[in-house]
Amino acid sequence: MSEIVRAKLRVAGIDFAPTFATDVALAAAVWVEQPLTLKDDEISMVEGDPTEDAVYTHELDTPVDVDYVGALTTFIGTFIKATFDQMASLLGGSAAGAGDTAVYKHSGVKKVHDTAIRIRLKDGGAVIIPMARGTVQYNGTYGAENGRLKLPFKFIPVAQTDYVDANGEPIDFLIQNKATV
Repeated sequence: MSEIVRAKLRVAGIDFAPTFATDVALAAAVWVEQPLTLKDDEISMVEGDPTEDAVYTHELDTPVDVDYVGALTTFIGTFIKATFDQMASLLGGSAAGAGDTAVYKHSGVKKVHDTAIRIRLKDGGAVIIPMARGTVQYNGTYGAENGRLKLPFKFIPVAQTDYVDANGEPIDFLIQNKATV
């Protein structure tokens, strides 16, 4: 089956769920909506250039063999307008109280996430990372004219040996024409 890949992947939202390793688990995943994302910052998922290892001989200027090793794929962006509860979930730490008595206490220990990520697209499709590892950072600008709380994130898809494509190769992400859940 041949599908045309969209040129514009407009984001409708980002969700997290526990990691999974089967299509059945994907269909049953319970997704938790995350804060809004900052439109000024690009949300991107980019595969790095593979590393080339060329074999040369003394007699020739061109290689006689070239080996390629894949590079990391990174998923980056910025959350904004997070609640204190969402900040505690994303950054670590704790949230307590409500209204004027609400308090967020930031942890001195960096929280590392192992999570599934779904990027919901405005046309109804989705990009899904079944298992990603990464962090979210605190970035507050105080007193500036455009002062705002930003939470930049960076996740790396992690291939699972038991979640494979039709060729038996481990997958790191999938794209759905229409989101299943």
